[in-house]
Amino acid sequence: METTLLQKLKIKNMENAIKIWKKLKIEKSILEFDCGGDSMGSTEFKFFDKNENEIESNELTTYFEDAVYDNVEFYVNSDGHYQGEAGTVEIVLNEDGDSFDYSKTAQSEYSETQTSKMEIELSPKMIEFIKENVSNINGGDGNVVVNFKRDFIMTDKQEKLLEEIKAKIETETEEFEPELDNEDGEVQDWFTFTTNDDGEVLTINGSDLIVSIRNSYTEYRDSD
Repeated sequence: METTLLQKLKIKNMENAIKIWKKLKIEKSILEFDCGGDSMGSTEFKFFDKNENEIESNELTTYFEDAVYDNVEFYVNSDGHYQGEAGTVEIVLNEDGDSFDYSKTAQSEYSETQTSKMEIELSPKMIEFIKENVSNINGGDGNVVVNFKRDFIMTDKQEKLLEEIKAKIETETEEFEPELDNEDGEVQDWFTFTTNDDGEVLTINGSDLIVSIRNSYTEYRDSD
């Protein structure tokens, strides 16, 4: 196969990089990177000698800023579930001293959700009010929406009681900590909740309002 002009240029650039590498007695280079959101984020190359002393080289940085993409695959395209990846690439001179070896170590970030059931204890008056007037309650992230099953004129006492119900539900759902299937996951602030999950009717168990809460969490996995 005929070598193209671009391939010849890359080979020449690599040969020059190897000369500089050997002249500076570099043992390895470490690239720290993160990517996602359909683009590369921050990238930083560092060079070290055998004693772990850091060595600066603008020429090698310029070379590897291009060459690394020919030798390592980075997954930058996010889809709402996959968020991106972060990690390092170690670069060393191969055993023959005529090329570079690249080794990536990274973790991918995923946005996951988990649905849990929680019980919110309410006062007898709150329970009575909900049973008589409410069809469902839902919301999330500081918002509580109460939907009524009948038309009625609310008294001042009922309005105050309703605000107490909403405040109680808001506090309990915000403080709820789900037991994640992946214990290494990190729970995020975003969540939603409802008393009518999957078509179920509003459920009250004694003095407890049963709420289905959907929490968002971040999960990290080793990537290729």
